[in-house]
Amino acid sequence: MTPEALGIIERLFKAAIFVPTLGLVSWWIFTNWLDRTLTLQEAAIGFCLVGAAFLLGGLSIITGGWGFVGILALVYAAILALAVWEYVYWRRRERDHCLSEVGRYRSAIEKDPMNAAAHSFLGENLLKLRCFDEARAALEKALALDPECKRDQRLVRLARRGRSDARWRRLD
Repeated sequence: MTPEALGIIERLFKAAIFVPTLGLVSWWIFTNWLDRTLTLQEAAIGFCLVGAAFLLGGLSIITGGWGFVGILALVYAAILALAVWEYVYWRRRERDHCLSEVGRYRSAIEKDPMNAAAHSFLGENLLKLRCFDEARAALEKALALDPECKRDQRLVRLARRGRSDARWRRLD
């Protein structure tokens, strides 16, 4: 094979990796914007970053510039950056959700102090937020109202140990 043919094959291979990756990242940004996980501003920033990566990658493919390893490194760095970004936003939104749930269950308890479920869910969300003393108090109140609840017994044990092993997943 001639060097020109090898160069064409390398460019096609780069494009076959680069274009679908940018398409998937763009789809991720778009769907998260539709789900209201990302604001319009955050989505616009993401699309600007994708556009810049597309221009740099296209330039690399056309000119044969950075070489295959360089373009592959750029793509995987973008994927890693977006994965970290996703994790940070997910954690922030999950924490905000738990905080809003704490307020919701506290207002439910004000209306009906004998509501065992409200005390239980308040304790669960406080446990996720790592407020162990408050979680233990809420869960013990839930157990006082409903002593047979196995779930609350397990959550009280976690709160007493000062741990939330299952911090961001639903505890059933």
